[in-house]
Amino acid sequence: MKGKPRFEFIFIFSLISVSAIAGAASAQGIGDRNRPAESGDGRYSILGKVYLPDGKPAVDAKVSITSADAPTSTATVNLDGVFQVSGMRAGNYRVSVERAGTAPETENLTIDRFAPIGSTFNVVLHLRPARRGSEPRAGVVAANPLLADVPEDAYSKFQKGVERMAKNDPDGAIQRFNEAISAYPGFAAAYYELGSAFLKKNEPDKALEAFVKAIAAKPDFILAKYSVGYTQFIKKNYEVAAAVFDDVLKQKKDLPEVEMYLGISLYFLKQNDAAESFLKRSIANGGEKAALAHRYLGGIYMLQRRNAEAAEELQKYVDLVSQAPDAGRIRETIAELKKKP
Repeated sequence: MKGKPRFEFIFIFSLISVSAIAGAASAQGIGDRNRPAESGDGRYSILGKVYLPDGKPAVDAKVSITSADAPTSTATVNLDGVFQVSGMRAGNYRVSVERAGTAPETENLTIDRFAPIGSTFNVVLHLRPARRGSEPRAGVVAANPLLADVPEDAYSKFQKGVERMAKNDPDGAIQRFNEAISAYPGFAAAYYELGSAFLKKNEPDKALEAFVKAIAAKPDFILAKYSVGYTQFIKKNYEVAAAVFDDVLKQKKDLPEVEMYLGISLYFLKQNDAAESFLKRSIANGGEKAALAHRYLGGIYMLQRRNAEAAEELQKYVDLVSQAPDAGRIRETIAELKKKP
């Protein structure tokens, strides 16, 4: 429409970019996309979540982000299991986490140099119990009941795969996890870790196959179900992802991260009423962990011309993620929204 301000279109376009959500799955860039930006100014941020083996936030875990093209950045995981580092340039990064009582964990992440300026790239890391030579197996089983009935030979191969993953060797881990599965075909935990290794190699189809087999071996394996949904999400199969996330929530209610991804999936499916409902639930259950839900909720309200509510939700997002590179642009959008009826 002629004469219509362009700020709404620009902001909504930024909302529908999945780079802020699926960055954790972009471990391998393509061609020129992972080449460092020419500018020395950091334009992006990394937002991470770190979980203990029991699924609780890994409070006080130490994070380091390294790259051949940039100085090392560090952070500490907060009470919600979240860390954020701003001022990042485009390029390839390794995110490493250490915490007492767990094995070190790493994840590769590419910041796409063609991503919109101000994009936030997300990464999720799940810590594993530390493996000590004198540690009795019972202690490991207590931390992961899925290992309770696993034969010793398969368990030993599985642990070697975990160690390879901790050393950022997904190829070596895949070999060991496959050996563990050959020794014990019903090894649900090995299938799950195999899927995680394939995701680290940016091979979502193979990861999906492994996660599905983990569920076949143990139908109530909720983390594997969530991983199926997340893998479908990063493949942009939003309808399938939404169905899986919905099934996960039927098994266990009030999972704010699942509710958030379900809401965002529904947003991309243009089911705004349902998206709004799940984004609100995510915010109610997740607090600061659901900051991104405020951003998409604001986007829905903008599309519906609910300007006051859109401004309120976007303000909440900026308040929760005040150092986000796009915070200045969002504040400008908020100011424009407040001028509208």
